Amino acid sequence: MKTTLLALLTLVGVSAFSASQAGQSLAKVSQAWEQLGSRIVSMTADHDEIIVTGNEGVFTAVQLRIAKAPIHLTNINIIFGNGDNENIVFDKVFTAGSETRVIDLEGNKRIIHKVNLNYKSAPTQKGRAVISLWGRH
Repeated sequence: MKTTLLALLTLVGVSAFSASQAGQSLAKVSQAWEQLGSRIVSMTADHDEIIVTGNEGVFTAVQLRIAKAPIHLTNINIIFGNGDNENIVFDKVFTAGSETRVIDLEGNKRIIHKVNLNYKSAPTQKGRAVISLWGRH
């Protein structure tokens, strides 16, 4: 009888632990980052845009990641699926390998139509900067 009770308690404990691990894995998946697009910045222009398709889903936050060369990012304007927009001012030089802060989107889960980038690129021996847009579900 004691052996059966001990086995039952062990089974319940293992099941509870497995369920808690599955819940944590699900939480990590729901906060996963997805690359939405990227642009190689022009040395002659001062703005660009990254188009995001509706198939990408809804997002709670975005972040930009900079590669290959530095860039002076002045601001971005996020255009949502319903036509609303959100302007984020940086006015900062980002080095290659750096990223912006995580930008929580107003209204929480939003469909992103496109992101307009405004910048000043600096000629460098390292080539042109690549800006990648990432979204968190």
